[in-house]
This record gives sequence, structure tokens and C-alpha cells, in this order.
Amino acid sequence: MPAWVAILVLLFAGVAIAAPGIGGQATALGTRIFAPIELGIARASESFAHFMGTIGQAGNLARQNSAYSEEIDRLQSQVVQMRELELENEDLRQMLGLRARAPLGSMLSVNVIARDPLSVVQAVTVDRGGDDGVTVNAPVITWRGVVGRVVDVHPKSSEVLLETDVNSAISVRIQAADSRATGVIRGTGDGRLVMQYVPANDLLRTGDLAITSGIGGTFPPGLVIGQIVQVRQKDVEVFQEALVEPAVDMRNLERLYVLLRPLDSGDSAP
Repeated sequence: MPAWVAILVLLFAGVAIAAPGIGGQATALGTRIFAPIELGIARASESFAHFMGTIGQAGNLARQNSAYSEEIDRLQSQVVQMRELELENEDLRQMLGLRARAPLGSMLSVNVIARDPLSVVQAVTVDRGGDDGVTVNAPVITWRGVVGRVVDVHPKSSEVLLETDVNSAISVRIQAADSRATGVIRGTGDGRLVMQYVPANDLLRTGDLAITSGIGGTFPPGLVIGQIVQVRQKDVEVFQEALVEPAVDMRNLERLYVLLRPLDSGDSAP
């Protein structure tokens, strides 16, 4: 209670003692005057207390929201990690299926860590090199098919020339019951492939699958290259050619596999 209110109360009390009649009237008057003031003060105190309580609740809610936000971020991070593990497991399952169909020898899992900044060269850098047994010309694949071959080896990394590069060349054949046409796949530089040097009399059709023939020794036979999307043939030419869509999307390479060559009898392990 404010000091001035207390003083006025004392004065009215003194008057009430000195003159009871006047004091009674003064008391009644004081009650009418001060009752609303005291009620207002009480309500103001309650409002202030409620306001402070609201602030405290707001602070608690803010702390709870911060904790919930951190928990949501943690759970989202776990979901992303679990999704990556699922993709990796699916990749490994597909590779096991490929090995069951066509034994490929020893395979080394590698990750793409860089892409050649020059658009005229289609190549990527992987995180394994000579220290891991990687050699020049080693084939590089995914479970979907051929990616390219190793062209440069460092102790801890390697450069892989993609099959879509114009300097790439792979001996292939058509996988069809009525056609075993052979030729050479070259990169066009725009993400596609062209199958060349196919005799004009050999059967080529849209939708046929091109696979490695094994000729030349760089790539084992039976690896998927891609599917024919267009056949180009002229009556006056000895050879025909076909435009091929790669089985592997070269724009989104992440986890690859290098086919390690077996050591010769005179070689020693790295």
C-alpha cells in the first residue's frame, strides 16, 4: 500500500476516535473513496503478476520450441543418413546380382570426388589409386553398366575417362538372338554414344542392347553399354552406325567400382 494512503487512513482513524459521529461519517466516506483505489491496486497487482507469469510461460515455450527444433533437425539428419545407407545397400545388392550372372573378379568400391572442370573432357576423379591396386586401363562400372576406364593413377586417387568422351572407344556386340553384330562404341561428347564400323548387312534395330564384346582385353565380355535409339544407314556405304543411349547416367555418378586386374605370377602385391 502506498505511504500516502496509510497516512490518510491514520488521520481518519484519529478523527473517528475524537468524534465518534464525525468519525463514523468519515469512515464511511473513506471507505467509498479508498475502496475503488484499493480494488484498482489489487487488480493492477494481479494483472502485473499475470503478465509476469505470461512472460515466464513464453520463455519456457521458447526453450521447448528450441529443444523440439533441435530434435527435429537431428531426426531429419538420421533420416538422410538412413536413406543413404538404403541406397548403398541397394547398390551392393545389385552388384552381387551382377557378379552372380557374370563373374568379374575383384572389384574395388570407389567414390567420385571431383569432375573435370573442362566441358571438352568428360572425366571424373575417384578416391582410390595405386596404393589400392588401381591400374591404368582398369574398367570402371556400376551395376547398371560401363562407366569408363582409368587413364591416370596417383597413390590415393585416379582419373576415369567416361565412355561418353570423344576419346573413348569400346569394342561391343549386340545382344539379340538373331543379331550378334559387332562394332566400336565411341563417345559423342554430348552424353550419348555412337556405335560405328558395323557392316551394312548386319542387323541393327532400335531397342537392341549393346554389350562389351571382350575384344581388345580392356573390358570383360557381357557388360552393358546401352540401348540403340536410332540406326543410321546409307545404301552407298559399307558400314552403318547407331546412336546409343548409355545405361549409366554420367551426370550423377557417385559410387563406382573398379575391376582390379589379377596379378601376374611375377608380380607382387602392392
